[in-house]
Amino acid sequence: MRNHIALLGFATLVACGTDDSSAAGGGGLGGMGGTGGQVFSADPPLTLGGERPAAVDIPSDYDPTEAHPLIIILHGFGPFSGEIQAGFLGMLEMVDARDFVMVLPDGTLSESGNRFWNGTPACCDPDDAVDDVGYISGLIEEAKQIYNIDQNRVYLMGHSNGGFMSFRMACEASELITAIVSLAGSTFADSADCQPATRPVSVLAVHGTADATISYDGVVGRYPSAVETVETFASAAGCDTGSPSVLGNVDLISAVDGAETEQVAYTAGCQDGVDAALWTIQDGPHIPFFNAPSSGETAFAELASDWLLAHSR
Repeated sequence: MRNHIALLGFATLVACGTDDSSAAGGGGLGGMGGTGGQVFSADPPLTLGGERPAAVDIPSDYDPTEAHPLIIILHGFGPFSGEIQAGFLGMLEMVDARDFVMVLPDGTLSESGNRFWNGTPACCDPDDAVDDVGYISGLIEEAKQIYNIDQNRVYLMGHSNGGFMSFRMACEASELITAIVSLAGSTFADSADCQPATRPVSVLAVHGTADATISYDGVVGRYPSAVETVETFASAAGCDTGSPSVLGNVDLISAVDGAETEQVAYTAGCQDGVDAALWTIQDGPHIPFFNAPSSGETAFAELASDWLLAHSR
């Protein structure tokens, strides 16, 4: 892909941000597009976020006159970065293959050297000290000014703590988010805490039954099960949770024998353009090593990207 971002390490990523004025720049020929008729650069900057920078990847044949979907990758808790998470999930290869803009932010660095998102009290900022809803919402708005973004196709994909954060965004910034994919994440223990949730958001939860870190069955008082999580958001979209469709099984992980992942969809009765899904990885761990897009096998990155991109407002 054009201007492929190297894995620079955490310190370099933190140091390479630009301020707001430089982030809005960029050379090259421009093109019209976007809802406001902005002129977008054909050679835009690949960093946004000001003092808290996030790397950006764009298609190698990026056309500033065409509106692109936006996918934001949210890493899990630990010594990770957005780019490492995207590479692990196979999403770096998808930017060209599916023609979208991808933003790769990093969570806050704790004193112990771990990065975290303010997802829910269960994971992973119990003091509620960081406004990551505001930060990610700001990245989305800034991306719309720099790149030609289809505001009806804005997505999040998060793993673990990043999954929790994706669900929180679907609650508190639902007017900005079209759909999310959460791998091994969950949501608020009390669905009443999912506020303001002004618009329903399509959700796909992917979770392994052998996850020893974030239990597939949930933990009472901390976070709900994978099934409860999906059905909460399905209900908010008006879906009939009593009539899910079993779509069959796919083989996403070579380390687990057979077609280990069952795909269930909640589509009956849903509001137009909104639905929910649960992909259950039988015997799947917290960190599943999915088939790579280049492996010739069915790849999580391909299926999850296609699921997101099929949703529009």
